[in-house]
This record gives sequence, structure tokens and C-alpha cells, in this order.
Amino acid sequence: MGMMYAKSLRILIVEDERIVAESIKGMLLDLGHFPVGIANSTAKAEEWIYTGGFDLAMLDVNLKSGEEGIHIAKLLYEKQIPFFFLTSYSDSSTLQKAKAVRPGAYVVKPFTEKDLFVAIEMTTMDLHAESMPSIVVRKGNAYSRVNVDEIRFVKAENIYTELHTADKTWLKRSSLKVLLEELEDSNFLQTHRSYAVNLNHVTGWSSKSLSVGEVEIPVSRRHWDDIKHILEDRFPK
Repeated sequence: MGMMYAKSLRILIVEDERIVAESIKGMLLDLGHFPVGIANSTAKAEEWIYTGGFDLAMLDVNLKSGEEGIHIAKLLYEKQIPFFFLTSYSDSSTLQKAKAVRPGAYVVKPFTEKDLFVAIEMTTMDLHAESMPSIVVRKGNAYSRVNVDEIRFVKAENIYTELHTADKTWLKRSSLKVLLEELEDSNFLQTHRSYAVNLNHVTGWSSKSLSVGEVEIPVSRRHWDDIKHILEDRFPK
């Protein structure tokens, strides 16, 4: 067919109509991919997501009882597994909900092998572009990704941590300690039990506080000893 991939992908099919699922499976094999399995319910899809073993998922937006594909998409998004939607509904409310979880593509039934080829290309193209470290945050019912470089400082508030970028504050349900482990970024320095700062955004410092533009970030006595030499190396006076 001339539409073969350099890399064979392991693909999970989330579809509750057996005949459709089998036909997709045949198309994927023709395209040189490996369909690892067919999940015909939310529970089966979740099981696959938690055990892994696939590179990409194709999700029907509507499984037996409504828009369960959207729920599965959120889990995939959090795990950073690429996916795209298949659907027989192209009405605007379904599209809006589907768009909010950032699928790699959106394929309306009935579709051809070529449609699948294009959807897989679009979805995996994004995959390579997303090598910039980012963190998933929640905004209402939607999830967003914030690039780690854009975070200027973080501040712990009860069960949440605020992530401050130049123009927005995002909330992440996480302790400061867990968030810093997730960031795994040597540019973030904890300055206080409630604060950590991205060194790339520091504009000035003293033993009591660091400046990030107009904002003063407190430095506690306990943390000062740990960070003093890093600041002196990084910003020689």
C-alpha cells in the first residue's frame, strides 16, 4: 500500500463494537502495526493503562454508557500516552469535550485505512515535539500541561501547590516535596518550607529572600545554608 511505517507501534483499540474493532485490527496489521488488544469497556481499558505495554491508543468516544472515552483519555493524558479518538458523533458538544483532553487526532466513522494512517502520523508527530519537560495540572474539569521552564516559583498551600508562571497561577494537588520530585529539575531550589524557585528566573538574592522579577521569595534560615553556595556559584557578586 506504500503506507508502511519505519517503526511498528503497539496499539490498543478501545472499542465496544466487535465488528468495528476487528476491522480496525485488520487495518492496523496492513499498516505494519501490532494491535496489542481490544478493550471493550472502561474497566478493561483502565487495566491496560495501568499495566502498560502499548505505545498508542485509539479510543471510541462513546462506549456503552456514554462518553467514557473522554474519561479514558484523561488517564492516558496524565500518563503521557498518545491517543486519538474515533467516533460516529461529530456534533459540537462531543467535539468540545474531546478537544479539551488534547487528542492527537479525531477520526469520524466510517473511516478508511488511509484515515487511520494520517491519524497515527499526527498523533506520533506530537509525541516527538513534546520532549520539553512539562507537568500536568488541573483547571476545573480539564487538564493542561505547563512547561517546566515557564514555572518561575512554586508555593505550597495546604493540600495544593501553586505553580506561578509569568501570567498565571496553576494549582496542583500535591505537596511541595512530591512536586519537586516530579519536576526532577536541578534548576528548582527549595528556599523555605512553602517555597521553591526556578533559578533561571531569579533576578536578585540576599540571605533573607530571592527576587523573581517583582516578587520576593522568602528564604528560611534552615534552607539558606543549603542554597548559599549554589547562589554564589550561579550569580557571582
